[in-house]
Amino acid sequence: MRTMISNNSFFKEIPVIDISPLVGPQDNPKSLRKTAKEIENACKNIGFFYVKNHQIPQNHLDAVILVMQEFFNLPEEEKMEIHIGNSDVFRGYTPLGKELTNAKYDWHECVDFGLDLEPNHPEVIAGNQLLGPNQWPENQPNFRKALERHWDLMILLGRRITEGLAMSLGFDKKKFARFMNKSHSFMRISNYPPYGKDQEENVGDGIGAHIDYGFLTILLQDNIGGLEVKNADNEWVSAPMIPGTFLINIGHMIQRWTNDYYKATVHRVIPPKHETRCSLPFFFEPNFDAIVVPLDTFCSKNNPPRYKPFHFGNYLESKFTTSYSDTVI
Repeated sequence: MRTMISNNSFFKEIPVIDISPLVGPQDNPKSLRKTAKEIENACKNIGFFYVKNHQIPQNHLDAVILVMQEFFNLPEEEKMEIHIGNSDVFRGYTPLGKELTNAKYDWHECVDFGLDLEPNHPEVIAGNQLLGPNQWPENQPNFRKALERHWDLMILLGRRITEGLAMSLGFDKKKFARFMNKSHSFMRISNYPPYGKDQEENVGDGIGAHIDYGFLTILLQDNIGGLEVKNADNEWVSAPMIPGTFLINIGHMIQRWTNDYYKATVHRVIPPKHETRCSLPFFFEPNFDAIVVPLDTFCSKNNPPRYKPFHFGNYLESKFTTSYSDTVI
């Protein structure tokens, strides 16, 4: 049984972890142990860490940032052609200031994507309410090409980081594999324009303070700052873009599985003052039918399970429905 310690310490910055031992041949046990220990320290004390040497090509990342910017620069009527209200599975464009966090509207616009399955796919026909086709803008072939490649690359990277998380907890690297082999992931491109003081009164931050309710988030962001992470002293610590890295944070599913040994951390996005910010979070999630329950390693007579078993897919559906209550027709 792991001893519980205080999470979310009085950190002032977010560490950068070299994950080349995870994404390479994995033939150096000493390097793997070092990386796993760094992940453990980051997850116990911060809940966020950067990863470098991840083997995702920089020319791909540059292309993704470019197609995001090109899409959000389109006229509003063109973006509305893929409005999320056209989708039965919460895919598509959400206009500026139409998403809720803490009862306030977030000052961003976004497009959501998931595993792209045609309506006649057997899993869609079987009735999974969150599976189906994405919406793609017409006359922007590079947009779809870049984002579909990003999806494939992030699934692979998510699996490697999950192996690192398993090792950081003292498990075999495949500990979570059976929960993630059909990962019900999704991704979002987000745009944060400057926020004017004359805007609606019920508008909050770019994204209001929250924790991620899933398993693992892999964030690509441009060089315009705004993301902040809250430490134990209630201070907001900046999480800027560091060239050559992704920013990783753990979500509530890891917190549940580890019975609060690892804890998700509150974070927010502050709208930029003068320039527009773009980002692309990839949410690497458990399988839709995964049952999440605290692992025995983190439970004892003196530290009983703090969470009841629950069905991840049902939980995800409820979260989507609540988040998009005002946007989905």
